[in-house]
Amino acid sequence: MTAKKSLRFPIRLLASFVVFVLCIPLLAGLTNAAELDSIRSEIPDLEKLYLSLPGIPENDYYIYKRKYEDKKYKGEVITYPIEKLVSGRQLENGGILIPYNETVELKLDVSQEGTYLIGFYYCTADDNILPSGISMKVNGEYPFPEMQRLSVSDTWVVEREGFQLDRYGNEVVPMPVKRHEWKHTYLYGEDRLYSTPMSVYLQEGTNTLTITCTEGDLIIGDITLSPEKQLDGYTAAGKPDGDNIIVIEAEHMDRRNSPNIRPDSIFDTNLTPYSSTKKILNTVADYSFKAGGNRIEYDFEIEEEGYYYIGFNYRQSTKANFPVFRNIYIDGEIPYKEFQSMAFPYSTKYTRLVAATEEGEKMAVYLDKGKHTIAIEVSLDNVRDAIKILTRVVNEMNDMALDIGKITGGNTEKFRDFVLEDFDFDIESKLNQWTEIILDVYDALAVYNPGVKNIGELSSLKVAARTLQQLAKEPNDLPKKLDAFSQGPSSARQSLTTMIELLNQSPLGLDKIFIFQDEHQLPKPIGFFEKIVENVKRFFYSFKQQEYAPTYDANSENLQVWVSRPRQYLEIIQRMADTDFKEKYGINVDLSIMPDQNKLILSNASGKSPDIAMSIASGITYDLAVRGVLADMRQFDNFKEVARRFAPGMLIPGVSENGLYAIPETFNFWVLYYRKDILDSMGLEVPDTMEEVRQMLPQLQRRGLNFNSHVSNFIGSKPFAATIPFIYQNGGRLFDEDTMKSSLDSKEVLNGMTMLTENYTIYNMPYEVQSFYQSFRDGRIPIGISDYGMFNLLTNAAPEIKGLWDVAPYPGVKDENGEVQRWTLGSAESCVIFESSDKKEEAWKFLDWWTSTEVQTEFAYTLQSTLGNEYLWNSSNLEAMKNTPWIRKHEAILEQVQWTREPPRILGGYMIERELSNVITSVVMEGENVRSAMDEAIKRINREINRKLEEFGYIVNGEVVKPFVVPDIDTVREWVE
Repeated sequence: MTAKKSLRFPIRLLASFVVFVLCIPLLAGLTNAAELDSIRSEIPDLEKLYLSLPGIPENDYYIYKRKYEDKKYKGEVITYPIEKLVSGRQLENGGILIPYNETVELKLDVSQEGTYLIGFYYCTADDNILPSGISMKVNGEYPFPEMQRLSVSDTWVVEREGFQLDRYGNEVVPMPVKRHEWKHTYLYGEDRLYSTPMSVYLQEGTNTLTITCTEGDLIIGDITLSPEKQLDGYTAAGKPDGDNIIVIEAEHMDRRNSPNIRPDSIFDTNLTPYSSTKKILNTVADYSFKAGGNRIEYDFEIEEEGYYYIGFNYRQSTKANFPVFRNIYIDGEIPYKEFQSMAFPYSTKYTRLVAATEEGEKMAVYLDKGKHTIAIEVSLDNVRDAIKILTRVVNEMNDMALDIGKITGGNTEKFRDFVLEDFDFDIESKLNQWTEIILDVYDALAVYNPGVKNIGELSSLKVAARTLQQLAKEPNDLPKKLDAFSQGPSSARQSLTTMIELLNQSPLGLDKIFIFQDEHQLPKPIGFFEKIVENVKRFFYSFKQQEYAPTYDANSENLQVWVSRPRQYLEIIQRMADTDFKEKYGINVDLSIMPDQNKLILSNASGKSPDIAMSIASGITYDLAVRGVLADMRQFDNFKEVARRFAPGMLIPGVSENGLYAIPETFNFWVLYYRKDILDSMGLEVPDTMEEVRQMLPQLQRRGLNFNSHVSNFIGSKPFAATIPFIYQNGGRLFDEDTMKSSLDSKEVLNGMTMLTENYTIYNMPYEVQSFYQSFRDGRIPIGISDYGMFNLLTNAAPEIKGLWDVAPYPGVKDENGEVQRWTLGSAESCVIFESSDKKEEAWKFLDWWTSTEVQTEFAYTLQSTLGNEYLWNSSNLEAMKNTPWIRKHEAILEQVQWTREPPRILGGYMIERELSNVITSVVMEGENVRSAMDEAIKRINREINRKLEEFGYIVNGEVVKPFVVPDIDTVREWVE
């Protein structure tokens, strides 16, 4: 042995010893991680795991199917003509019309009992953006829960070839149109967790189908009964022989079942078409093609029959190290089992994927000569059981948190101990059980990317499991650690809720579809040097023309309109103005993105103001009007006609003296949100007044729950939106124009402020709620008041409580006549015309057009259909508001909007707002009396108001030289009648 070799052993031994010593501190800490990351010998069967959970209802679809497993119908398709199934109903367009929320009964005579695929022909009968839907009872009951909310696929098309260009030469997203055509469908749940049709048991003899239209209007045609379909695996019956290729640009969708699926423009040289200087729509937007059941369809023509491969140029960059799944249909059918829930792996860049078996063999499909269709549909089949299991776990965690609240009464201070075992709580066992379930879900999902140890998309599962495992070590401390368990933004429950939301979304960007025979014929990607050239061009062009930037050309013949909204909004408004408005009035309009609405006064002083400013905060309009910057809209001929489109209280922010200087564009409603499931479990009714709210508080607080007053959501200072409702509902007012002083010392105002503050000092409502939305989701605060923003969040970002919440009018105060006063603020953004404009008549015509019912309705539909359901347009036009699809199910909002009443804008009014906020702080936080706090506030308010009245010439040397007009709702009503 040489000397060099003889040294190797002691060196290795020493290195091993050092590593061991360094790792000793880590080994203890890795015990839990090792347990969590342990590799199971078998991949868990999530369906069996789900069915083993406690409390699975007997009518669960899995149990229902197993119950009738041996009674599957295997015969031919049976068709029942619709005219023979009903009597006394007139046929319309070949079927029975079922308007929204109405019901029809159909009686089917079945010769053989068994489970069938119930199908029906249908045609949509309205242009509703929301997906059509029905519910179906079989012999008087819902066989399983999904039958209460069944989806009916719509068909949306673009009626013109190619994409329109905006005035800057950019392609704009086209507005899809719902096509009313006859189609056939089976039964699919609204959540589309099952991408295959759901089968239903029918008895021998007469069966009654009770169909209710839950969304949209439908015409129902013939009914069919079919056997369940079985897909065969791929068999290599033949291989492509030729060099034919068809390239489909995915952004040109022939049909889609949701208007929210839309093309997008990405500056990526790997995509075609591409431009370094203009926005070119060149891909299906991944963030729009993500919901279960979303489907896009393309027509293509085969010139030479034979076998063809199918490939895609796609990007899936959202789900880190986890695939999304799609069903691939050819001519309406899935060719082979492998095309069902086909995986599209994680890829941060656009990449090519050819449909292949698990072994990597490319799959060929035989296509006849002639026309064909290919459809790609979002499938949630592979994550369905995970969603169902995690939803059950979350519900159980919520129940446990509520049960703990019954014991603790919400008193969870760290120095108070609880022995939960004394109350029959088996906390440790339950926490460990949930941990094991969550890890089983992780392992079952991880099989879709077996080469990666830690899958980023599934990280929330491990976070939740580790948290629950830590909590299980000291189970009696759980009441002190509810923030980590179920109530905090980083709690185990929130991690699971996030995971459910992620699993329900499967975004996929799609550039091209290839139908080809020879892989060598596929288009070659752009070369390296070409990419460099295009990227350099793109870089330098970014310094050039700024589109939709404000122009300051005083000699421009076009109407200059500044809009305080994102570019996507402007593109839609500009397109509507260039077509509809210009056709009607012959006036050209230039829209620009407003740089800063707080600088409108400065722009006017410098002579650079536009003709119109839109979407500016309503609180700014008075400051502009009182300085003579704005034009009085009462001067225009059809002012009353336009003003009647809005609730009178919405117009108050634009009033100064005897003029109206702004009209509302959008509104912000305040309504009562409540969790139906929690209130029902406690036997509580939805309160109608603030007194009824107070009566229910003891029952809530005994369980550690509470009520959210919207005052609590304003952290720090409390604006008028927090204080004015209590003042107006008690009959108070802010200012006395006779004495030119505030009216805050009146009995009515004091009653209102006392009611507001007593909610905290006596009734123990939480004074500051950082996120009512989050507290509402996790059940800590199952009822409370909030605004439009809360509605949008719950509608689009809280899937785990879908159908478990609703809204009601603001719980107000009964007056002496017994009527509940529900006054709240409601204005959001407004539109104004500048006095300096030399095109006031043209500007008024534009605002008349823009705020009209037809235009506001069209814009609401266009916005939601092209940008997504989260882009809800809250138009202040009352009729347009009723037309919006999202508000029909929540008519309480329309009722509450009628109670909109803004405070009058007066000189020095900001001091009233500030001092009312200070009164709340003094009473709630410092224990001061309401009257004494108000007396001090009134002195400061009157001093500031007097100073401003002198500044603007209403008072000279302490004498009133001209009256100051204080607008109120009665004044506005007189103006518009």
